[in-house]
Amino acid sequence: MMCLFSHAKREKPETPKTKHQTPSMRILILTPGFAASEQDYNCIPPMQLFVRALQKKGMEVQVVALEYPFRNEPQDWHGATVISANGQNRRWLRWRTWSRAFRYAEHIIQTNKVDMLHSFWLGPAWVIGERLVQKWQIPHWTTLMGQDARAGNRYLRRLQPKHAGRLIALSPFHADVFEQSTGLEAAHLIPWGVDTLEAPDTLPTERTLDVLGVGSLIPVKNWDKWLHTITLAKKEIPLLRAELIGDGVLHSRLEKRAHQLGLSETVRFTGSLPRPEVLARMRQTKVLLHTSDYESFGFILPEADLNACRLVATPVGIAPRMADCADDPASLAKKVLAAIHQPLLSAPTLPYTIEKATDAYQRLYRLL
Repeated sequence: MMCLFSHAKREKPETPKTKHQTPSMRILILTPGFAASEQDYNCIPPMQLFVRALQKKGMEVQVVALEYPFRNEPQDWHGATVISANGQNRRWLRWRTWSRAFRYAEHIIQTNKVDMLHSFWLGPAWVIGERLVQKWQIPHWTTLMGQDARAGNRYLRRLQPKHAGRLIALSPFHADVFEQSTGLEAAHLIPWGVDTLEAPDTLPTERTLDVLGVGSLIPVKNWDKWLHTITLAKKEIPLLRAELIGDGVLHSRLEKRAHQLGLSETVRFTGSLPRPEVLARMRQTKVLLHTSDYESFGFILPEADLNACRLVATPVGIAPRMADCADDPASLAKKVLAAIHQPLLSAPTLPYTIEKATDAYQRLYRLL
């Protein structure tokens, strides 16, 4: 049998030294990716907020990332040590990446009193976490993050009923998809949330942008439905102003499609923007329109709510609990038009905050 975690040529990165008070708990996070620097706001924003929130509660956090950042040197990220196995999403490097990540994690466990393993995505990070549990008997939680809950995830075949008790879903929709895919029920439901400290001190009395879309330009986000909805809304508001923020494999095709639909003067494609700029654009927007076919959570919705946007979306993730939902472009367009004509919101509703999420995780950690 091939050993995935070979002990040849051990790599033990030097951990950056930082001064801490005695932490209330030491958490080791295993994840495919994490921020490349303190200025990298776009890599998995909810996880960044989560790590900062754990630190505020006096916990020490170290992160082993399998694929990204694309470097081997450890970094200090707001006091958390981040070490990357630098897999660079190359499948042919998979065994080396897994072995390296396991050794990095084991080195941290040997040199620190790690109280808890927490892996994200039910994939390689989860597999490595389970191998560490077998060797070191450390409690291990796993947060399902996205399409890993769907039937196409080959790692679901490795699940046993005993694992379900240590799985966390992000929304009722997400939990239902996981149960339909596996016949198992994720034991816990903990939604992500925004940092209330990012809420603007004041909100504009006028908003210049009618409709905003934000996300990766990939098929699952169904931007064709978004463009169709904008086309129908424009019939009622000829001077409608819309923006689509994001980049991806469909960028060129979507720009061409917008031109075919007569939206060249209506929809502005901005490409990818830093997260602070996205939040600033939200503060100038009346309605966030989100037409994704699938979301485990849909972090863009509480981000838009944080900036007092009205929300119209397809009924996936947390949208049924936050947004005015519909599935077809005609119904979505009606809801967009109604939202545009309503008075501006005076404050966010904040149903999902990172403070609430972290409190829930802290209680969960103490269970084990």
